[in-house]
Amino acid sequence: MLEFRQAKKGEINRQKEIWKICFGDPDKYIDFYFANRYKEQETLLLLHNEAIAAMLTMLPVKTVTPKKRMFNTAMLYAIATHPREQNKGFSTRLMDYSNQCLMASDRVLSILVPAEEQLFAFYRQRGYQNGFYIREIPLNQDIIAGLSISKPCQCTISPISPEEYNQRRNKQLCNRLYIAYADEDIAYQKKLSQLSGADLYGIDGENIQGCAAVERVNSDKVLIKEMLVPDEVLNEAIKRIAQHLKAKELILRTPAYLAEHLGGTIRPFGMVRILKDIDLKITAEQLGYLGFAFD
Repeated sequence: MLEFRQAKKGEINRQKEIWKICFGDPDKYIDFYFANRYKEQETLLLLHNEAIAAMLTMLPVKTVTPKKRMFNTAMLYAIATHPREQNKGFSTRLMDYSNQCLMASDRVLSILVPAEEQLFAFYRQRGYQNGFYIREIPLNQDIIAGLSISKPCQCTISPISPEEYNQRRNKQLCNRLYIAYADEDIAYQKKLSQLSGADLYGIDGENIQGCAAVERVNSDKVLIKEMLVPDEVLNEAIKRIAQHLKAKELILRTPAYLAEHLGGTIRPFGMVRILKDIDLKITAEQLGYLGFAFD
């Protein structure tokens, strides 16, 4: 017997078990998520014979177009099926149920970030298309040291509040296709960054107010999950962050339309499904940007 419903209080332990088996995250991170971001009303469950077999979360976000139109959107997150219940189509059925719930509400778009490259084909068969891209650039100590700065702006790096970060983020992405987040989601990313030993940073220079979300991977390596600054100050900002965090190695993620001079790889990052008949087309040429995936 199958049952589809919203999560209830007292069911966290089973969800934690499924999360750990499916995603392999350490208990510290799993406990952190359930303590700081988990909400029963955003979590859908599939029960098989009265036991939780699959789960997913629907995070409310907004899709913003270059013409500044905004569409209520849900990000499907932490889609997982217990291994004993896999290969029965449960995740597909739960996603279909979630999209039915979204269509009955005011959400007109469903987005998700596949955890692995091969999952893009899986989700494409379920009505999703590529919609959001990133540029990812590995930078070692020698490359960072050799980055040229043609016009130094003496930019500074300092931690900022989630609200200030969100204001800067929306300003930097203005006139682009992108996913906008609530302040509470940015606050969760700040906690994630601080848990790793880094933070959300403001990048300030003459007439420049940029931002970067950084997580420390280890004592020598950091992941810049998002950097939003004009191209002309990007090199200096990278150097400042490496210096501030004493990092010998960086992985930099930016919108695909930035940092062309640094090369790297442009790759699909997020997928989208349009749930209702609306006046919106999302194409690869737009190089839509999603940014945070809380991965």
